[in-house]
Amino acid sequence: MTTGEPTGAVHAAVPGHDDLLTAVVETLRAELLPVVSGRSRYLLKACAAAIEVAQRDLAAGAERRAVDRAVFAQLGVADERALVAEIGAGLTADRFAEIAAALARRTEVELRILGRDDRPA
Repeated sequence: MTTGEPTGAVHAAVPGHDDLLTAVVETLRAELLPVVSGRSRYLLKACAAAIEVAQRDLAAGAERRAVDRAVFAQLGVADERALVAEIGAGLTADRFAEIAAALARRTEVELRILGRDDRPA
């Protein structure tokens, strides 16, 4: 029996990961936080914040990976581990400046993802 939908298609009524995580955070904040106090209130707030961080990280994953690939390619290293090893072995002043400039781009993307890019336009 065929439904006419392509294999792997998501039905419009099925919530996505982002929708589910948002619903959990909203429930914690609107329904549970008002009725608890003390340590339980603190733990619920911490859980809601952790879910929001995970939600943001999931949404930004592809962009982060693309920026990382570009930065590591620009620096001629395979990955973060290789870069750390190179830094640990010691750098010339020129190589240090090159790495710092490349990582500045990575940091700008990260700050934007985190919502902390408050530099003037």
